Amino acid sequence: MKRLFLISCLLLFFLSSVHVDAHTRSQSFSQWEIDEQSINVTFAVNARRVTQLAQLYNSSEDLDQLLKRHLQETLAVKINTEDCELRNISIVTRTSATMQAKGHFNCQQDINPDSDVNALVTAFQSVSPTHIHIARIQNDTVISEVVVREGRSSFALNAPTPTNDLKGFVSTGFTHVLSGLDHLVFLLALVLVASTPRTAIYCITGFTLGHSLSLGLVTIGWIESNERLVEALIGFTIAITALEAGVLHGLKRKRSMFLFAALTLIIIFPVAFDYSILGLGSALLIYTIATANFTEVQAIRLLPAITIAFGLIHGAGFAGGLQEATLFQSEILLPLLGFNIGVELAQLLALGVIYFAFWIIRKTSFKKLKTLQHYTSVCAFGLGVFWFAQRVWI
Repeated sequence: MKRLFLISCLLLFFLSSVHVDAHTRSQSFSQWEIDEQSINVTFAVNARRVTQLAQLYNSSEDLDQLLKRHLQETLAVKINTEDCELRNISIVTRTSATMQAKGHFNCQQDINPDSDVNALVTAFQSVSPTHIHIARIQNDTVISEVVVREGRSSFALNAPTPTNDLKGFVSTGFTHVLSGLDHLVFLLALVLVASTPRTAIYCITGFTLGHSLSLGLVTIGWIESNERLVEALIGFTIAITALEAGVLHGLKRKRSMFLFAALTLIIIFPVAFDYSILGLGSALLIYTIATANFTEVQAIRLLPAITIAFGLIHGAGFAGGLQEATLFQSEILLPLLGFNIGVELAQLLALGVIYFAFWIIRKTSFKKLKTLQHYTSVCAFGLGVFWFAQRVWI
């Protein structure tokens, strides 16, 4: 027992130090417009990603210079075997959340339907190997959308028929989940608190509804996602879900919830001058205290409804990375559909793997399974609290 607890603590320490954010994945967007001798490109990226470029260049350069210099080196166009020259890169939009740059490629050869015109985009791959780029190409009446990543960085600019990379968008959503530890830990905590696979499926369905709704609303610009608050809330949802699991495995509900409420107060106290954080913390305190008097039956019955709310939060986190696409006012139905399909497939896969692992352990020893679930809920709770505090303070 002590050995298992020690292993759990070491695992918690290790996991808290690795990259975890499924919801703030490194990604960017571009729009390409083609005429006879030039190709215009508009590039959009989250401003926080641009700060990473200081690792590559002179850190004294401002963000505008960093982005322009990086795009000059990482965007390329070739007609047949001849390179086009990228000129006049300028920053046209800069907010606290997003930066948008424009430039054009001047080509010596005329661009015609028989030309072999290809673009190469490797932007941000040197600072984030998992970086995802979504490119939208408009060539006369032909509009295509493709997903670019490391190992798949080139694409055709003059395809005769539209290329809508549904598979690429599905893959993007799929990898978003499986490469983000915070989302996987949330799913693990959900399995621990759901008493049966049927309850877990109901919860995932509710989570999916909330997730899809907020993802769509944020992406089309009807509501705005506050990245810092959303990421902090995601940490809180992990902690509270793991705490619910702990209650099912022996913790006293009222005592645990009140202690967590006190811990939440301690976390938000150093940044209480930030009214948005103060409002968030107050709401979380009310939620924690209100649920302290729930019975086990009430908690289980309300679980699907609660996961809808948690889905709204997680969806807003995912959508924050897609907001740059709305700068182009382009068709986003396909990316949203593919992304959602990928996310849900990854979630179902993760749930299946977790339940299968628990089933194997249960066949060996029911007592070992209960012990494992207890310490797993402890680890998940610790990670959730760590991420909640980290994202509130930083």
